[in-house]
Amino acid sequence: MPELTAVEQSVVTTALSYKGTSTPIPAHVMDQLDQIAAPWPGRWLLPWEEGEPERVVELCAGPGGWGEGLKTVLGITRFDVVGIDIDQNACATARAAGHVRICADVTQLDPEHPALRGTRGVIISPPCPSFSTAGKRAGLLEANLNILCETIAYVGEAAGFIRLDEVCCDELYPDLEGNCPLCQEYGYHDGYAPRSGATWPEVRAMLDGLTDPRIAIMAEVAIWPLGLQAAGAPIEWMAMEQSSNLPERVLEDLSIEFGCADWFRTSWAILEAADLGVASRRKRVFLIATRHKWVDIAPPTAALPVTTMAEALGWDEGERINTRGNRPVDPVTSRAKGGNCFSADKPSWCLTGKTRTWVRERDGLRLTPAEAGTLVSFRATYPWQGSRSSAFQQAGDVVCPVVAAFVLAAIHGIDWEPLVRDYLTGLYHYDGLWAEYELTV
Repeated sequence: MPELTAVEQSVVTTALSYKGTSTPIPAHVMDQLDQIAAPWPGRWLLPWEEGEPERVVELCAGPGGWGEGLKTVLGITRFDVVGIDIDQNACATARAAGHVRICADVTQLDPEHPALRGTRGVIISPPCPSFSTAGKRAGLLEANLNILCETIAYVGEAAGFIRLDEVCCDELYPDLEGNCPLCQEYGYHDGYAPRSGATWPEVRAMLDGLTDPRIAIMAEVAIWPLGLQAAGAPIEWMAMEQSSNLPERVLEDLSIEFGCADWFRTSWAILEAADLGVASRRKRVFLIATRHKWVDIAPPTAALPVTTMAEALGWDEGERINTRGNRPVDPVTSRAKGGNCFSADKPSWCLTGKTRTWVRERDGLRLTPAEAGTLVSFRATYPWQGSRSSAFQQAGDVVCPVVAAFVLAAIHGIDWEPLVRDYLTGLYHYDGLWAEYELTV
């Protein structure tokens, strides 16, 4: 476990002396903290105190779907969220929208960094193409799944969360209050075997045989929460999003690792964005886990009003979208082969980077990045950055803010429906539609 040097600790001590007297920390001291904590914010080197925003690490954070769900949809500001993403344009978009981003490869960062010792939550959205129908689905190959699941199973050993059933301190030595001689002799801690000694780079090296390196990021779903826990961080919850094609075998193995580390509850569900009022379809699996309370996630029991693509974009009824250009016509159905058209009087098909080429059949109109963002429940003024291709790819990859809000509300015990309703009413201007919905429930 990395620790601060004496010189680095002295800088922290100096900063704390200012903080203890409610005196602003001088700029040069903050600069030193930032250098020591890099790439993390220097303020995170200072111990978290009651009343301060709770620290959350967001991995593969993208342009801001989770953050918008948290702040804009749910209106929660009590979290200090720092996001990591390797895509510079996605980071630029998030920053322009007011979200903190570090442009870096999550697999090269240490979850036990001293600046992370106050982290309470982890959010992660590993890339989907390795598992989704839109990609080559290398993540579904048996050989790749074996490598991934073997690595996930080893994370608990590396973090020191493998329980040994034959050791029961409470029964053998009930009066020793944690000074069990067996634990001292064999290196047990709190009923766990000692850490295996493997470093996180060594654990990640177990994934080198994967045919698609993006699959490896799924192991980070276990590495980060358990690595933070091993480092003594007050980690309380985590949330993950991935393609709905993610094999249940992976979800079960993740659940086992959290359970072995005494996380109180792990739950997962496949959610369809359109069922939550979003104007496009997007089916994803979400996994949440908590350490100290019972939480559960399940699709909404009653689907919210359907938002059509036309309604979201202010179009008249009857419009159709062509997604793949002019294609041969089937003489039986009189429609283009390959399923390249859909009606805008329903929720849009799932957006991808190729959505930039979609056209409205009537006049050849193409979507703007702002309209693409609206279809996945971003406000129309969201500041998409980068080229047109990049902006559409970001909108295609992102977690819908409304769905993120639903998941985060489940973790934090928030009544999500009125907040989502208010947000969608403002986004899609549906006062009449919501009134009709209320009459049917």
